[in-house]
Amino acid sequence: MTRSDPVIRVGRSLIQHGRYNNRIYLMKLDPGDTDRIIGWIRGTLEEEGYTKVFAKIPQSASPEFEREGFGVEAEIPGYFSDGDSCLFMGKYTDPSRREYHEEGVAATVRTALERADSGHHPLKEGYLIHEADASDAEALAGLYGTVFPSYPFPIDDPGFIRDSIQSGETRFFMMMHGETLLAAASAELDPDSGTVEMTDFATLPEARGLGAAGVLLGHMEVIVRDDGYHLAYTICRGEEPPVNILFARGGYRFAGTLPNNTRIGEGCESMNVWYRSLLTNPSSD
Repeated sequence: MTRSDPVIRVGRSLIQHGRYNNRIYLMKLDPGDTDRIIGWIRGTLEEEGYTKVFAKIPQSASPEFEREGFGVEAEIPGYFSDGDSCLFMGKYTDPSRREYHEEGVAATVRTALERADSGHHPLKEGYLIHEADASDAEALAGLYGTVFPSYPFPIDDPGFIRDSIQSGETRFFMMMHGETLLAAASAELDPDSGTVEMTDFATLPEARGLGAAGVLLGHMEVIVRDDGYHLAYTICRGEEPPVNILFARGGYRFAGTLPNNTRIGEGCESMNVWYRSLLTNPSSD
């Protein structure tokens, strides 16, 4: 079995679907495609029998999805350039996939919120942040393959990383000590909405404790804000305190939980959504 699911276009919209996550993920909806997408989802569910559909859509398109049996799981206000909110909506064909460890996720969120807005430490002397280009794809893929036993996208594949960089859709950033790559993260850009998904954070075990993720997050915020992006968000593991604390410390707000959304290892994990406006000062110490 592959370690990720393919991404396709349906009309002008973007969808990931497959057996690996046993789901359909509507990554980007062109509002003009709404009826076509809903029809495609119906047909694909009937044919493939996936247990979840996960849709990231403008709030203005939500009535059609609600009529199709979708419910809101998270919301980011002011996401789109016209001021519309972004809704993360879910539909389940297997009721058991809707059930998740709510107590564990809630405890993680509480722990993160105790550190809210406390900021991140600056980059330590002797370390540098370097924006990756296509020649760094092999090193990045090696880092991700070492840190993550599985991942929803094939970031352990140098070709995937190289294509992402060359397309301009994703900017990868690397924390270096001399010639050694210690940590990395990426900013996935959506010019249409002016938003950025902060994702793909990975730190080698020997570099933990250096505050690499916080440094990378703050650096990426400054870069993309200066390029005109107005909002950043993330979809992170719901019961992993460190990554939730990372975003809470950086001024991100909790938007909701996506039950049993993403395959990590041998099972599906629930994911938390956090967001922040980049029109305020970026996270700092």
